[in-house]
Amino acid sequence: MGRRQAKTKHGAALLRIRAILAGALVLGLGSTVTLASWTDSDFAAGSFGASVFVTESNVTKPYDAQGTWSPNDASPGAALVFNAVSMSPGTVVYAPFAIRTKATSVAGEVVLGVPVVTSSGIGTADLGAALRYRVVRSATCAASAFTGTPAFVVGSDGAKPFTSGQAAGIVNPLAAATATLPGAPTQFCFEVTLPVGANNALQGQTATATWQFTATSST
Repeated sequence: MGRRQAKTKHGAALLRIRAILAGALVLGLGSTVTLASWTDSDFAAGSFGASVFVTESNVTKPYDAQGTWSPNDASPGAALVFNAVSMSPGTVVYAPFAIRTKATSVAGEVVLGVPVVTSSGIGTADLGAALRYRVVRSATCAASAFTGTPAFVVGSDGAKPFTSGQAAGIVNPLAAATATLPGAPTQFCFEVTLPVGANNALQGQTATATWQFTATSST
């Protein structure tokens, strides 16, 4: 009996040793797999820049592409050349206005707003309230610009008071510029009339109308 017990104990001890060695082997293999992993990376970068949209205008009369172009971005801006210091009932005067994008600028469009008007008189002596106007897009600025089928901006159905701005649905495009040259100009012609039958109280009165052209980029 003593010999069998000794063998049994000896066999059990061997089994325990083998189990421990097997566990150590498994753990060793697991550690070896983790340490054998490889890593790598890839990167991507994007660069960004904002577009440029800047306009300038020209009020030379008659229009001259080589005339003075200025930003005119603060009221009252450039003075339209109407030659209208002594209007009488029935007098009609004209003034050109051209606007374009500056070099490197993207394309856009421009909207003519309702003018801000100041008058020296009130009531029947309010010259600003008595005047009427129309505007077309035209390369020339004279009575002929309003004949045929002009591109009306204001007054397609008749002259309007200074309380009116650009008609709904009108689009005045601004061409894109190049890296070195400005865009092709968009030209406007203003016609202002003191209607026949104007009140005698308007004699000697003065008025000033300031229009704002609001330009918006298309991209």
